[in-house]
Amino acid sequence: MKRVQEIADLVSGTVRGDAGTEIQTVGSLERAGAGALAYAEGKYLQKVPESTASCVLVPSGDFPGRTVIVVDKPRVAFARIAQWLLPSERPFEGVHSSAIVSESASLGADVAIGAWTFVDAGARIGEGTVIFPGCYLGRDCEIGSDCVVYPGVVIYPGITLGDRVVLHAGTVLGTDGFGFVFDGTRQVKIPQVGHVTIGSDVEIGANACVDRGALDETVVSDGAKIDNLCQIAHNVQIGAHALISSQTGIAGSSRVGTGAVIGGQVGIADYCRIDDHAMVGAQCGVPSRKRVPAGEVYWGTPARPLKDVKVQQAHLSRLPKLADEVKRLRAEIDELRRKLEADD
Repeated sequence: MKRVQEIADLVSGTVRGDAGTEIQTVGSLERAGAGALAYAEGKYLQKVPESTASCVLVPSGDFPGRTVIVVDKPRVAFARIAQWLLPSERPFEGVHSSAIVSESASLGADVAIGAWTFVDAGARIGEGTVIFPGCYLGRDCEIGSDCVVYPGVVIYPGITLGDRVVLHAGTVLGTDGFGFVFDGTRQVKIPQVGHVTIGSDVEIGANACVDRGALDETVVSDGAKIDNLCQIAHNVQIGAHALISSQTGIAGSSRVGTGAVIGGQVGIADYCRIDDHAMVGAQCGVPSRKRVPAGEVYWGTPARPLKDVKVQQAHLSRLPKLADEVKRLRAEIDELRRKLEADD
């Protein structure tokens, strides 16, 4: 339980109303009740007076009779407050008796390992990290401090993770890249002997796959977030704080820049460049070696600037009307031709 003034101090906000109000939890503006904190921005500010939340984060405005905290970015502040107010609890402590941990593995202080997890020789796990049941940690892999590895995660040998990494259920790190060459008769596998390096504060969703580099390494940089069911191929480089939405596939040797945003179900072919802070809309198809410039928004297949797509879509929407106009003009031309032929 925290008081409103304590919460405002955390996010450098200004209290308007009762600074002593006690907050126990968080909730949505529509459903939060007594003891809960909510936030409002844009058109939702008009709903603040009718909300039953004990306190609301707002960007500006006066709300007589309500307790609010005025802060620059309510949604960002809400996320930080929620983490502080509702810290995650460790589900268990210590190493379960059914877990198999190699004698040469290194475990930091307060490491927790769940049932039926296997930790191979030379693996290193940083202090405070929690490994849920049913995971595999390969030989010589390295996991930083305060990480959370959920059930069914597979980490191949030699993979490196930074601190505070979250891997959701079923994620696989270090699978072979899809590398083959045709010799005229059959596909010959190119050995995939590179690595995967995951930075700190990275979160990877359920059933995502990150392939090891063919010869070098696949990199997911600090703060990047990857959604469920994504495929990151060999030698791909994901920049710091990039966001990659669900069901996206990124082919070999492509680059995603710092702060770039990739929508859901995007297909990015090999050797592409998505520059810093660019945005690629949902279901885009980015062809091989295509570059999306920094800060630009692209959409469609093949991916092209959103402003161009809007113009093209506007023209397409007028096609039925244009087709009717062409039919009418053709009929008039035919009628004129018949009259001319009759006069001759």
